[in-house]
Amino acid sequence: MFDRYLIEIDDVEAGILVLEGESYAFHALAGRFRAFEGARFSDPWSAERALRRQAQRPGRPDERRGGPGLSGRSPTRDRSAS
Repeated sequence: MFDRYLIEIDDVEAGILVLEGESYAFHALAGRFRAFEGARFSDPWSAERALRRQAQRPGRPDERRGGPGLSGRSPTRDRSAS
């Protein structure tokens, strides 16, 4: 097994799992998965299942797309379209 995994959910880079001892620590990349920051999982598949369950929950529209957590910036709007 590898000691690091990138987890993607619905084409969004959700976070990185890092093997620490006998479990994997989750480090969020996308804002909608920040609630899992520091969570420990016994294996990468358990982490992916938990993140997919979270992704299926209804939320704000920007959270479902990955929201500002992907780049650390708020989304910009095209003011000419208004």
